[in-house]
Parts: sequence; C-alpha cells; structure tokens
Amino acid sequence: MSDPADTRETSKGPSVQTEKNLNVLCFEHHTQMRPSQILLKIGEESEQLPAYVCEEPGCFVRYSSSRGYFVTTPDGRQIEGELTPRISCPKDSRLMYLAEVRPQQRSYRLWRCPECGTSLATEGLSRASS
Repeated sequence: MSDPADTRETSKGPSVQTEKNLNVLCFEHHTQMRPSQILLKIGEESEQLPAYVCEEPGCFVRYSSSRGYFVTTPDGRQIEGELTPRISCPKDSRLMYLAEVRPQQRSYRLWRCPECGTSLATEGLSRASS
C-alpha cells in the first residue's frame, strides 16, 4: 500500500455500503469520491463509520451525511478547525454534499441533501440571467 490513508480504511472492496450511493465530489479537487468505511479517531475513542473518501494522492477529505465534510490526518484523527464547507439543507438542515461544478463557471456549485435530495445552487457574486 503506497497511500498511508489506505491503512485507515476498512473497506473490503467495492461493495461498501454508505447511507446511499451518492455522487459526492471532493470540495478541494472536484473529483468523485468513493464510498468506504473509515476508522475515525476522536480523542482516545475510535469510531468506524461509512464515509466517502477522495482518491487524490495525499488528500484526506472525507464526507458523511452525519458529519458533512471533514479532514483527517493519515492516522485517522479528525483535524479540528480545518475550513470545510458547511452548507445546510433548507428543508431538513442536513449537511449537503457537493454534487456538481462547472469548469466554465468557476463560482458555480450545486449542493445536494443526502436525505431529501434537495438541490441548492450557489454562483458566488455572479448571477446568470439565461
């Protein structure tokens, strides 16, 4: 195993079940994240949870519908204070995931709720009228 993040994942192949099979994008790289089981260390406790993980080398961005986006160290500890998107669903207040970006519109982001499927588009300061 060349990636140290692989030591913290407990998946046994592509049949890992997360809450739902979602099209979650990494907020840093805008690449599709894959479902996995991770071992998250919080203080002296460890918790195994389903999460989506970025596959870019050296990226430790994770997403779960219960925690939203979070970043871990290579040994599985959550990094506190890391700036991560916290977009809440207007219908059920769940933390949304990044579902779509548009390279031709750099400020465009489509966020989706993992529970009810509500979508929310953000376009920064520019608003297209087309």
